[in-house]
This record gives sequence, C-alpha cells and structure tokens, in this order.
Amino acid sequence: MENLLLHMRTIVIFSLLLVCACGGSLSSEQRKKIRANMEAKSIKKVSDAELTEAALAFGRSLTKIIEVRDKSLGNRKFLDSLERISGVQILAMQPSDSQLRSVEKKIIEAYTSGGDLSGIGDNLQTMGTDSLLYTKPIMIEKPDGSLEFQKALAIRIPKKQVILSMKE
Repeated sequence: MENLLLHMRTIVIFSLLLVCACGGSLSSEQRKKIRANMEAKSIKKVSDAELTEAALAFGRSLTKIIEVRDKSLGNRKFLDSLERISGVQILAMQPSDSQLRSVEKKIIEAYTSGGDLSGIGDNLQTMGTDSLLYTKPIMIEKPDGSLEFQKALAIRIPKKQVILSMKE
C-alpha cells in the first residue's frame, strides 16, 4: 500500500514538473488567433430581424463594391474573386435567363411587371433553409425620363456568412 502511494506521488510530481517544463507559452499573436477561431466557431443566437438587417447590410456593402468596379456585371474575373473572398454567389438576373430558380423568377416578374419603377429598391428573400437572396434592380433611364428594368444584381448569401459578418 505504501509502495502504491509512493508511486502515485512520484507520478503526480513528475506530471507537475512536465507541465511546468513545457511552459505552455503562446505568443500574443497565437493567443489572438486562437480566440478569433473560438469566437468564429461559437454558437450565436440571432433573431430573424437581426439576420435580415445584417443580410441587407452585407448585400448593400457588396453592391457598393460591385457598382464601383463593375456596374455592367461583365467582369467575371472580378466577380469570381469577390465571390471567393465573401463566400457568396453573384449573378446578373435577366428576364430571358432560363437557369433562374423559382424565387429568382418571381423577383424578375415583379421587377418587369410594369407600374412605377422609381420606388423599387433592393430586396431580400429566403432561399431554402440556409441561404438568402439579395437583389437590386439595375435600371436604365429612357430619353423621356422614365425607367426601364434592364437586369437585377443577385447575391446568393449563405446565412452562415451573414452571421459571421455580424459584429457583436
């Protein structure tokens, strides 16, 4: 019995020495990275209103970048790099596009249905259970001053990206 206690004490002392010898020291940069990783992977409770507000802000910020660099949506290389950086899909939705999903077709129908187009702004719709669709119409002004729908800038945003973009 005494032999067993002596062995246990030896093991405990050896373990403490081992832990102390390792030091477990991390640089401040390593600690910051670990904290950032832990925060990114933590569970956040977000209301629908907060998610909607954050998704609109996220979509609008991407739209501003696109309008400055590629208003015509023709520079696919630029859009591809923006997609990779932000974790979204960016596309130009046109009425003649047969590849559109049902939600996207309904939005195009709403934009092209006529009526007063001056009050039409950006839009946010749910796509399935884990994605959102941000759209903004791109209009051209006719010589008589009226507006005509040309196409819509569409950004398919995973809800995860919206949540990660939220600041606490």
